[in-house]
Amino acid sequence: MRIPLSTTPGLPPMLVPAPSPQAADVSLALPRSFWKDFARDHFDQKPTVLRQLYKQGFPSSQEIFEALVNAAQQLLTEQSLALMRNMRFYLEHEDGPDGVAYHSLLFPLTRRHLPLPEDGTPEAYVERLDKWLGGKRFGIVLNRAQSYHWRHWQQMRSFLQGLYAGLGVPLYGADPAILFGNYRFTPFGIHKDDLHVFNFVVYGKKVISLWPFEKLSSRDEMPKDATLRERTASVHLRDKADEDAMLAQASFIEGNPGDILCWPASYWHRAEPTPGLSVCVSLGVAYRPPDFTGMEPPPAWPGRLRVNELPRDGSWRLPASVTAALAKRGRGASVESSQRELTSEWVRYLTGGTMSGPPPEQTDAALTARDWVRGSTDHPLVAVPLPGGHLLVSGCGRSTSLRPSPAVRRRIEWLVSTLNSGKPQQVEALETLFFSRLPARGFSRKAFLSLLEGMVRWRNVRRIAPVAR
Repeated sequence: MRIPLSTTPGLPPMLVPAPSPQAADVSLALPRSFWKDFARDHFDQKPTVLRQLYKQGFPSSQEIFEALVNAAQQLLTEQSLALMRNMRFYLEHEDGPDGVAYHSLLFPLTRRHLPLPEDGTPEAYVERLDKWLGGKRFGIVLNRAQSYHWRHWQQMRSFLQGLYAGLGVPLYGADPAILFGNYRFTPFGIHKDDLHVFNFVVYGKKVISLWPFEKLSSRDEMPKDATLRERTASVHLRDKADEDAMLAQASFIEGNPGDILCWPASYWHRAEPTPGLSVCVSLGVAYRPPDFTGMEPPPAWPGRLRVNELPRDGSWRLPASVTAALAKRGRGASVESSQRELTSEWVRYLTGGTMSGPPPEQTDAALTARDWVRGSTDHPLVAVPLPGGHLLVSGCGRSTSLRPSPAVRRRIEWLVSTLNSGKPQQVEALETLFFSRLPARGFSRKAFLSLLEGMVRWRNVRRIAPVAR
């Protein structure tokens, strides 16, 4: 197998290890040595381009289109406010005020706006939309993109696993967002994020204009706030002359399909015009506490974890730095309930690789006694005790909470460990061993099957072909 080389300017060539046979076509993991050099020369310092690191596994335009279709189908079915915030549709106007292009955010979205299964390909969808919009340019932003396509979740998770090994685990997490359209400029203009960005160029050419924080932080519209460097902010262009003056101060990076454009959170940036359709995945990471830890007064959460503190087997427990912070929340029934809820959130968060959402559920999860299953060694299940005698079983960012007897708890921990071995198991045999010498009415067989089917839905366990005895 040929091993590709990093050809990034400013970084020495280095070997990218061949992925394991089971995940050969989805793994985007890079070695710790790569991230060590990247941290020394670029991370949180200056923009760069990682050119053609992968011979396989890189996201394709068809996979990205499938994720958009999945999100669109869910949006049309549920019309949930959360999904409406995740999926945004922008229409570009070239005749903006004072000669500056601007964008409308369209809401609500209908079948005419969104990619549909019958479109088949991204090109067909763009052609349909182009006719309907009369040639006006558009852009779609889909946050939590990994939650709408299993393969995309695997790709982003594997890339992050390498980053975590080299730089530590960013506790604010990672949000892969799809940027899709033929827009000329970033729909929300020149701005800065509160995330370090890895922009995967999937289709078309991508050009990004960039400014160091100090270049634009003194503009009149910017708040005079010492924390601005760590927060999101946008530039309000006055007119075309103002835009031209700013572009004269910018630096530019550009990439083609297979490249990854990177820049620190402190940099202002904007996508610049390129011909035709552009498809990218923007993966942002940040080293600060995640949103769900927000409390008054704010706790002293750890800034980052080590990669070996992420879930690795059924006996895993929350890292000591996290449990120490949770222990400071006091005592009493309401505090115990709050600790249980927050601990559960932390466990789901870490089993999901600190990404902004779990992968899509496996819909065909119903099992029979004759079925065979195999647990994943790459994405292990965990069984974590919670305050008040509860037990949380979690995997890939999802979970179920139980309050079992000590005997049943030991059997559940045995089940998790057995599945984490990655060996084929027949459902009937697993059930027989689980209930062997278990006290009557300790746990129902229906509850056992429901727990196992939940693990299949989470994608930590999958159904396999029968294995010869």
